[in-house]
Amino acid sequence: MKILNGLSQVRLLPEKKQQHFERFYHAQVKYRLLPLFADLSLLVTILGTLLFIFSLSRQADTNVHFLTYVYTGILVGLALLHRFTRLRYASPLIVYIVFSLMSLFSYLGYIDAAGGVVPIFGLHFFLSSLGFITLSLFHTLVIIALNLVLLVLATRLAVTPGEVAGAIASVLSNWFIAMCLMIAPLSAIFNRWFFRNLFALQYLLKDRNKLLTATFQSLQETEDKLIQQQKQQALSHMAKGLLHEIMNPVNCSTQALQYARSINRDEEIGEALDDAILHQSRIADIVSDLIEFSQPKPDHDMEQADVRELINTAIRICRNELRGVEVRVSLADNLSVSCYPSALTQVFVNLMLNASSALEGKPVNQAAMIDISSEQGTDSLNIRIRDNGRGIESNDIRRLTEPFYSTKDTPNSLGLGLSICQTIMRHHHGSIKIDSEHGVWTEVVLSLPLRSTVEAKSDIGLSG
Repeated sequence: MKILNGLSQVRLLPEKKQQHFERFYHAQVKYRLLPLFADLSLLVTILGTLLFIFSLSRQADTNVHFLTYVYTGILVGLALLHRFTRLRYASPLIVYIVFSLMSLFSYLGYIDAAGGVVPIFGLHFFLSSLGFITLSLFHTLVIIALNLVLLVLATRLAVTPGEVAGAIASVLSNWFIAMCLMIAPLSAIFNRWFFRNLFALQYLLKDRNKLLTATFQSLQETEDKLIQQQKQQALSHMAKGLLHEIMNPVNCSTQALQYARSINRDEEIGEALDDAILHQSRIADIVSDLIEFSQPKPDHDMEQADVRELINTAIRICRNELRGVEVRVSLADNLSVSCYPSALTQVFVNLMLNASSALEGKPVNQAAMIDISSEQGTDSLNIRIRDNGRGIESNDIRRLTEPFYSTKDTPNSLGLGLSICQTIMRHHHGSIKIDSEHGVWTEVVLSLPLRSTVEAKSDIGLSG
């Protein structure tokens, strides 16, 4: 097994990810690796110069030339500039600057020593680290070539014309200088290969972590959906039992109320009986909706219904709960959709009951309002129901449509209202979206298709 095979694994990725890796690699090298290597190079160079000055100062018969202090000061200034200015991210510019400085002082010493190799040892030691500092074979070879040109020029000034060739050969044959010149390009090749593989492994690790995180989130969402489906199935079985137990007395009481209404002649009593019959019908609808809650779709077909009429019906049903609340309805005229009227009315009722509950405790000097508006698109209708109540915590919003989840601490709240609304909207091939600012407002957006799925499929078939 290969120790570093990151690049070979990257080559197996799609082309887009390979391009993304190249951008990642160049960013890491430019902004992290090369600045760090340049800092280390400058630090080592400064320490080496200080050690050289210290060794000279300990020799009684040798004085430190003032240019050596100038050289050291320039190096310290370059180190500070590189650390705190944009020069830090302009690699390999700093390498060329340091090379220019070192070569100037080194070859001045070389000329002064009449071609002695000792003054240029430090320069060639620096050259040996070029492959590590630049990670570039091109820049390494360019600087080595410049160094050879300077060597020839300095040698011509240091010795007589007849000794130039021999002096250059003597310098290049020095084992230390020869090793430095050979190490530089080899280290550039190796270090580039090493760090490209290293960053490739880092990139692959991050990519795998993203994939694992996305997979884990998907598993959590799937688990939540399964739990919700289990709740829906349990609720469906419970609702079927409730239907038989509740519907018989409801039907009997409804028939009794209808009979009383037929023989009644008092107008006020008639209104009360009408309300009672309406609420009895609402009970029957709620129980029926519980049966439909976990079914793929209702047993009956959709029909065209006027949206304003459905909303007005819901307002009448909730009129006791909406006392003291200003309900403003802004809908287009003759706005109709293909729907299950009873179920969609139940959605409006549930949303208005939630809004009225959110408006409880509103200060007297602040008006309690519910705004109902519509926005019609090409093939969909959005109905917005907005209240200026206490709002909902952001952590609660995503769980509001879960069965049996409620933000109310009252025993009368089973946490089924919005869950039933979501199921009804799914039956309508629509969606429900809830947004809120805690303490300020809550808005529910119902999105309904203007054409049924069957009609849409028919259109597709005809167009094909």
